[in-house]
Amino acid sequence: MQLTIDYIPEPTGRGGGEPFGPSWQGVTLPREILDRHGAKVLDPWAVGLDPGETRPDSTVYRADVLLVPGQVLRAREATDWIDAALYDVGLRLSRASIDRARDRELGAETVWMPAVLEIAPERRDVRADAWPALRALRRRLTEESGTDQAIRDGVAQISLDHLFVGSATSGIGSLSLGGEPATSGHAVTDEPGTATRPGYGRVPLTVVAGPPRRRTLEELGGPRITVVTLDTGVAAHPWFLPVTEPDAFLTVDPDGQQLIEDTHPAYEGRDIARLVGYEDLGHLPNPLIGTLNSHTGHGLMLAGLIAQIAPDARVLAYKVMHSDGVVPEEAVHAALDRMLALMDAGRNIDVLCCSFGGFAETGDAAMQALFDKVNQLRARGVIVVNAAGNYATSRPFYLAALSETAVPGPPVAPMLGVAAKNPDGTIAIFSNEHPAVRWRAPGAMVVSTFPPQFSGAQSALLATGERASLDCDAMGPFCGWSGTSFAAPIVAGVIAAELTRTIGQVGVDPVERARAVIDRMIEDKVARPEVVRI
Repeated sequence: MQLTIDYIPEPTGRGGGEPFGPSWQGVTLPREILDRHGAKVLDPWAVGLDPGETRPDSTVYRADVLLVPGQVLRAREATDWIDAALYDVGLRLSRASIDRARDRELGAETVWMPAVLEIAPERRDVRADAWPALRALRRRLTEESGTDQAIRDGVAQISLDHLFVGSATSGIGSLSLGGEPATSGHAVTDEPGTATRPGYGRVPLTVVAGPPRRRTLEELGGPRITVVTLDTGVAAHPWFLPVTEPDAFLTVDPDGQQLIEDTHPAYEGRDIARLVGYEDLGHLPNPLIGTLNSHTGHGLMLAGLIAQIAPDARVLAYKVMHSDGVVPEEAVHAALDRMLALMDAGRNIDVLCCSFGGFAETGDAAMQALFDKVNQLRARGVIVVNAAGNYATSRPFYLAALSETAVPGPPVAPMLGVAAKNPDGTIAIFSNEHPAVRWRAPGAMVVSTFPPQFSGAQSALLATGERASLDCDAMGPFCGWSGTSFAAPIVAGVIAAELTRTIGQVGVDPVERARAVIDRMIEDKVARPEVVRI
């Protein structure tokens, strides 16, 4: 069967549906995951409102952290103003967060840094909550007219530190459709033959084919197209050379990864999950049981899909996603800052693949800082591909929901939102829909690389000595998995393959090249690769 990607030039809305979806969708993270990341859910019906204030939508955010421009944290007058405003809710910025910003070298571009909230002096019985803290800052901005304009501009950019989630399914049930990440972490939680789940979770597979042939640099005649993935990191696999090998397909950036690690909020002694190193460590949610975490191996799946379609390219992987599928917004900002620095230093980056996303409390405005940062990459010619999300809703899922948003100024490279298709071409039942999601690619039970060293509960359904039935937790080097998480890298791989055909071109503006490639994919019905009968 031919691999086809659909482009919908004028998507039609579905009548009769709630445009934002049920209020619980996208925010059903279990308590243990919220606690692991120091997070909470913003409940629209349990927050205070001022006269005329619009009720927010639900979202997930670090409970006691704000994302603040580093330049604001470095300015004493600005932090004093913020502390005075936060005193109304009994809080202030932590001294450690301010010191970290003042010790860091910042360029001309805005760099968002996580600032932890702590109890203000002489205040008691205070709950450190970033949402009322943010409202207190915004309230004071409206009430005070004489504040220095530079301070006003900086404070206006402060936002919640959102937590995004990966867009891989880990078992879909009739009562849990759209809930991600799955609570169990098992590959498939039901025995084969039961009817409660249609089988979208990851399942071990045997693949008899080897990796596709990759041309040498001499045969290629130019630099390789680079696809950046922001995901769970890398792991060893028989298909891939070690990341330290010259010209390896799967590569990492240890210095950039250290920047991401160092961006973790400046907590003092709190045990909050950290992103450490560039490897997918496969942390177990419960070591006593041994279950696999819901998104273990997620990043390697992405790399394998891109390799199958564009073996002449290379993947540069940054670890921003925990193995439970949670992606802190400050880690995404740090990765994007690193990409911009690399490009300014002369490194080529052509495609960015983001197989995660989340919901925002105030719509597009809440995602403006992240959108601005992504647009800086697009202005340099980077095509951005975003997963549409797995919540079976039309509620905006970011960044995919911003894919068709106009960007003022000179042209920028395209940004794509990608939904998932079933093998028969229908839309996968879990896939989100939104007017900005114009692309559909295979995303149901796609086959790719999985870390063979990770095993699940190791509780085979039937075992007698060396004989055993298929245990859906006993993973091997490959698996079938579903989600818009995997539709996105398929599109990214097709883009990389198309860009590879342009390597010999010289003097071409990268933005014009990016736009031309996407236009060609639309015109060619984006069927890749061609089938050659044997």
